[in-house]
Amino acid sequence: MKQTSRTMLARKHVALVAHDHYKDALSDWVQENKEILSQHELYATGTTGHILARETGLKITPLMSGPMGGDQQLGA
Repeated sequence: MKQTSRTMLARKHVALVAHDHYKDALSDWVQENKEILSQHELYATGTTGHILARETGLKITPLMSGPMGGDQQLGA
């Protein structure tokens, strides 16, 4: 069997998405992992991104709201 390996960059692109009733849970998780997340490029859809940036102080690239195309932006 042929074996393949891949090298991953140290700085990763991380998407943060939470639907309505899970925004608080995601915010708690981001706060707990703030130090690690600050080392990566962060993206988030609409309201989630604004809430997380405000509550954590992290630099988060905002996308459109999920239903308005933000989910597709992440997928692209």
